[in-house]
Amino acid sequence: MAWSDLFVRVVASGALRERIVGALEAGSVAVLNGDSAATPDIRVMAVDLAQPISVKRLQARLSQAGSGPVVVISPECGSLGARRAVRAGAQSLVLEDQLEAALVPAVRAVAAGLSVVPAVLRNGGDSLMFSHREREVLGLAISGHTNSEIATTLFLAESTVKSHLSSAYRKLGAASRKDAASLLLDPDEGLGEMVLGGRS
Repeated sequence: MAWSDLFVRVVASGALRERIVGALEAGSVAVLNGDSAATPDIRVMAVDLAQPISVKRLQARLSQAGSGPVVVISPECGSLGARRAVRAGAQSLVLEDQLEAALVPAVRAVAAGLSVVPAVLRNGGDSLMFSHREREVLGLAISGHTNSEIATTLFLAESTVKSHLSSAYRKLGAASRKDAASLLLDPDEGLGEMVLGGRS
């Protein structure tokens, strides 16, 4: 495929849309207008992967803009956000601060049937780093134990339990015990076995 035959639809707004279109046009990639009836080869979508979002919701959002390969642009993202994007169907991820340098190569790689994730996010997407205690505390928390019960069971101070939970929530991108439970128990996320092992 000649790069001049590649058509991209941009799903973003405001200044970010202008940056995306500018980067694509500078790389000789044709951008379809929003009202064009033509089917794009690739869709470039702005999604903030630093915000907690389930794989299912992200999948639905990516499919709203049509079918075909997707390149996601995110302002920032950890390895868990990158993992979710890939599990939701994104073929590539580009961070906003690397947009001008990385977008066109990512689009071309996707057009060639490849997947692209920034090297800084590639390592760790399948092995979230939780301490043994964080795993124990998290497992008990999502199975319905109170902080006091967890402290008694594990012979810890309640403040230590809160500290472990806070750290685990941060690593998961969860805001609460309920968020953590829904992420870990959702089979689409694929996190239960990875984080809790046999305890899920």
